[in-house]
Amino acid sequence: MTITATEARPRTLRVALIGGGLMARSHSFAYNSLPSLFPELGVVPELSILADVDDERARAAAAQLGFARFTSDWREAVTADDIDVVDIVTPNSLHFDIAMAAIAAGKHVYCEKPLAITVDEARRMRDAARVAGVRTIVGFSYLGGPGIQLAKQFVDDGTLGDIWQIKSHFFADGNADPSLPRTWHYERAKAGLGSLGDLGSHVISLVEFLGGPVDEVFGELATVVPERPRAVGALSYGSKAEEGAPLDPVENDDIATVVARLSGGARALIETSRVANGHSFDLALEIVGSKGSLRFSQQDSYAVDLFLRGEQAQRFTGTTAITMGPQHGDYAAYWPFGGVTLGLHEQKAIEVRNLFRAIVEGHEAYPSFEQGASVVEVLDAAQRSSDERVWVDVAR
Repeated sequence: MTITATEARPRTLRVALIGGGLMARSHSFAYNSLPSLFPELGVVPELSILADVDDERARAAAAQLGFARFTSDWREAVTADDIDVVDIVTPNSLHFDIAMAAIAAGKHVYCEKPLAITVDEARRMRDAARVAGVRTIVGFSYLGGPGIQLAKQFVDDGTLGDIWQIKSHFFADGNADPSLPRTWHYERAKAGLGSLGDLGSHVISLVEFLGGPVDEVFGELATVVPERPRAVGALSYGSKAEEGAPLDPVENDDIATVVARLSGGARALIETSRVANGHSFDLALEIVGSKGSLRFSQQDSYAVDLFLRGEQAQRFTGTTAITMGPQHGDYAAYWPFGGVTLGLHEQKAIEVRNLFRAIVEGHEAYPSFEQGASVVEVLDAAQRSSDERVWVDVAR
């Protein structure tokens, strides 16, 4: 067999990962699985540098995740000559400085959501990437799932008719225990918003992907666990506080409800909770249109439930469950037969593929900093609405 030069030498894109916590594992999994899932892309990620808050953490994370070297100075990683892509999985307050430095150094940027804490920062990140011509992507993981891609197809081709209403929620109970420590997720300066920023970013990205831009919102944000135990060195999920530790205030929201008007005329209901007892990881949506409706749940991502008014077959069966299979989106990269649930790790690989394909082919990725900034604009409007108890226009 003759091996061509292209087959023998796939393109390498060298990655610097900034942060070594929970999402660093998911991103590393995606990089390692990319060549086997999407070999047609002809790209192999090289895990070059991992940066974390100190040498000990950086060394341990680099060894665990397979990075060639480590540093405790993210600036060193961002400006290194042998880096093509900077991947940001830090607390939200660091996104802006790291991304802006990466863009200035001519690197492509992969940033977890929310893109930034403030609208001003998000817009500056978006504008800097435009001017520099680098490729960007934001970690709205669920947009690439086969079920969401099928929902988008049914919206765009008119199957559902005019879109009247979108309802979506993201409920999780990972923070429901009041004895869990006050990590950076509860600090306004480091995280920005709480439940709405963390979980709601995903929901807003889905609503705008399927229904178009959000124009106006009425929001209600609430904190139901007002204090949490102090824990020195607690970084993220899974940390524990010592018994009897002093209590510190929670500075952002535990639950949020947002009613939205979309530019296309539809209405949306967005609900989030990080203290939703009984909901381990519950992301779901429903689209109601003039011709039918569609339901999707990430926990049951092997299927999309579709109802079309007036179709003879559905007079008796009601809603039809469409089983996801190789004919839907990127499902075929994972399984040659239908009915298997695809989770967060699998969808992260689709996200990485989207960024790398944009780099190789020279076009914008989706969702880029453009979409990331739009979501931050909606978050900001929802917070102002809750504070002022009025409808608020989303400033664009």
